[in-house]
Amino acid sequence: MAFEQSPELGNNGVKSRSSLREMLARNERALYALTAILVVVVIVLSMRILLISSSEPGGLDGCIANAAGEPVIGTVRVDSFQRAISADGCFFFAELSPGSQKLFIEIADGSSIEQAVTVLAGQAVGLGTITVP
Repeated sequence: MAFEQSPELGNNGVKSRSSLREMLARNERALYALTAILVVVVIVLSMRILLISSSEPGGLDGCIANAAGEPVIGTVRVDSFQRAISADGCFFFAELSPGSQKLFIEIADGSSIEQAVTVLAGQAVGLGTITVP
């Protein structure tokens, strides 16, 4: 028996492939509409993914000083990126993901500070001098 002639079970026994074709033909508009909706959803989701992944990275820079205005020794971390604070107390991060981030400052004396920062796509955000106790 050929595939086209193979029977399928229905509510009352055997249902032929030709009756399935008739049912599809009756619901042709609904199937086209459903297909169109699915295509639009796929396109919109694809565009969102492209926009998210194509946004340019951003950067952060700043300096860390104690209450007397002297540079401190330590490290700064954003996400999984860590940098040593340079001798002049400054740091710079490039290639960060845009959006809200946390800047973690760890001073050589063991103290640490956390500060919320916003990374802007395609820009290096200057934080100025951050004073630590």
